[in-house]
Amino acid sequence: MQGLATQVPVGLRSKLPQQCYRRIATPTAPVRSCLVCRASSGKGPEPESFALAPSKPKTPYGEMLAYYLAMRPELFKSAVNDQLDRLKKEREEKEAAKEAMKDLKPTSSLDLTLSKRMEEVRAMEFRATLEDLMYVSILEKFVVLGVEMLPRMDGFVDVAPTNLQALTEGIHSREALELVREHLISVMGPATLQQFSNAAVKMSKFQMAQVYAASVMFGYFLRRVDARFHLEKSVGTLPASREDAVARLERLFAQADTVDIGDVGSPPRSPSPPPSDDDAPSTSSRASSSSSSSSSSSSSSSSSKGAAGWAGSPMSERDNLPARKQKSALRRYVESFDQAAMVETARIVSVEGAALVERQTSAVLGDIKKLTTQIQEAVGSDAGSMEEVMARMARAVETDAVETLTMTVGTQRRAVLEAVAFGTFLRDVETYVDNEYALLEKLPPPRLPPANGMNGADL
Repeated sequence: MQGLATQVPVGLRSKLPQQCYRRIATPTAPVRSCLVCRASSGKGPEPESFALAPSKPKTPYGEMLAYYLAMRPELFKSAVNDQLDRLKKEREEKEAAKEAMKDLKPTSSLDLTLSKRMEEVRAMEFRATLEDLMYVSILEKFVVLGVEMLPRMDGFVDVAPTNLQALTEGIHSREALELVREHLISVMGPATLQQFSNAAVKMSKFQMAQVYAASVMFGYFLRRVDARFHLEKSVGTLPASREDAVARLERLFAQADTVDIGDVGSPPRSPSPPPSDDDAPSTSSRASSSSSSSSSSSSSSSSSKGAAGWAGSPMSERDNLPARKQKSALRRYVESFDQAAMVETARIVSVEGAALVERQTSAVLGDIKKLTTQIQEAVGSDAGSMEEVMARMARAVETDAVETLTMTVGTQRRAVLEAVAFGTFLRDVETYVDNEYALLEKLPPPRLPPANGMNGADL
């Protein structure tokens, strides 16, 4: 960590507590020898202008890490781990002091009130610092992908295109991508299939905030369930689906039919290999089908890169027709969940994680409470049916009675995929902080209603 001392900007040193700076610096030479004065060219990003995400760091520690991420990314992870070690040590010292206080006689009520208030302030500072560390760690994953996050969305949203392949294949497993496609279609509807459409859509910011927050939660859930799926698959405890059991029996029957036991005295014929999933009538037809399949698949793959190929329908390599829709193994695994398993997997685990979901959504689309109030006032409380509610919302959007957004279908798709990626990275960072440092404040599990037969297939 000796090299970090020379990289802390002078503007941030005045904001950081003295013990934090000593922790970062720990130089072998005097501290004054680490002070480097540089002339600003005016071209590089200043520490005060945080352009990596719409939400700025709220603590000096977060500003320091944002500086490393923007200017010296090779030192970023070391700085994060150093700050997490500091927070862990601070918590251990706090627990030790609390144990020591148990043996002391109670003081006056004024001293108890002041002590309680000081503990509350320290706890708030601790949580704010930890949230900043987690938030900037999430942003670092977007930087590694080479994907710029969306800025604050207001009015007409016109952003540069980004690499959607990195937002999908660069993050999720093959099984998880199927569920991401389903989520994208469910929140956007048929507009998703307009692969390169520049058609503009207008909606309320409240609606987009709902879609964005739901997509963050979906990405968080998807990472948890995908990790659980691959863990059970690796240890062999994954329950077999009905389709897998039927396919296994068919292969066994096919192997039994190849054994010839009819002619006594004739030399036995060696059994044929078990048929594959895509049986062909003959070897020659298989060869011709394979050659035509490879040519058609290569041409289709070259035209389906990027957003178009990813969002389009799966195509059969044999006849270029839409393939028969078949549930993926991960989808069948989710459908096997009972109500308790579904709720436990879908919920946010920590207080810090829930705060970051709200923080990112508010940074992109504005104050959620304000947007909710606008919609409530526009719709009113005397609507007699859901159709009337939707009609009033559409009228409010058309007349700009509420804050609205106008964007292309491609921008909306990008926002959904970014939100899914944010939720996925949030779970990754949350898991790392909890496993390595145990610093998170756990949320209590929700109370489940009486069982009503709901499972994963109801999603």
